[in-house]
Amino acid sequence: MKRALGSFLLWTFTITGLCWGGLAILGNWGVLTLAHPAGVVLHLLGGFGPTVGGLWVFCRGGGRLRQVPRLVFVPRRGTWWVVLLFCLAEGAVIALSSRQFNPQIPLSLVPVVFLQAALIYGGNEEVGWRGTMQPLLEREVPFPGAAVVTGLVWAGWHLPLWFVEGASQQTIPFGWFAVLAVLQSFWYGALFRRTRWVFGCNLAHGLTNTLLSLFVIQVNGLLAAGCLLLLAASLVLWYRTPWEAALGEGEKGGENVGERDCHFPLHMVQFPVVS
Repeated sequence: MKRALGSFLLWTFTITGLCWGGLAILGNWGVLTLAHPAGVVLHLLGGFGPTVGGLWVFCRGGGRLRQVPRLVFVPRRGTWWVVLLFCLAEGAVIALSSRQFNPQIPLSLVPVVFLQAALIYGGNEEVGWRGTMQPLLEREVPFPGAAVVTGLVWAGWHLPLWFVEGASQQTIPFGWFAVLAVLQSFWYGALFRRTRWVFGCNLAHGLTNTLLSLFVIQVNGLLAAGCLLLLAASLVLWYRTPWEAALGEGEKGGENVGERDCHFPLHMVQFPVVS
């Protein structure tokens, strides 16, 4: 586990550090800005650090790239509704606590904003965070500890963007961002355990980013209560999902894996059950 986690973090932070760190330095020197096409490319590529790290661990664990589409896009049978229910609940919490649209985001552009957030500006990270790092940690520590550690690392991974002029992260205090990252790690971690659907986490992540852009966020009692209810629901969902369901034992293809192999890179690799 330690070797796989170390490899994931090395690839993730190296790729992102070179892209986002380089963009921050070049911007500080007045050489390149986020508005420049080259700046956009660096910003985009940096966001795929966790994806590359997750795929590296996947291949090193014996997987093949041709297996990735099935792993990412096919949920465990009969579980897609869990992601839908979560998205509706999160949307209700933010909409009711805010009750004010962001005038800078035309409603006609919301579908475009959501697709971008789910596929290339946020959701694409989930192969790494929920598909690789968090399940690896869950093999060694309880779910709450794994969620907190993943959330803090995830928040720290974003840190270079606070030094990139024009990045949306500059409008949010880093402390609040870290709290949100930890909460999201509970939410998405529970969704992944229940559904084994990385793309479901992409959609949930993309929705969160879209809602944060679409509404003027109001930090009030209703928002706090809603987030805590979602947190409680994620704990119930995670602990009420038996290992057999999380692992997919007995499902099609005759795949049979042991508890310690429950994470994205090894789902499709044949492992004997350790008795």
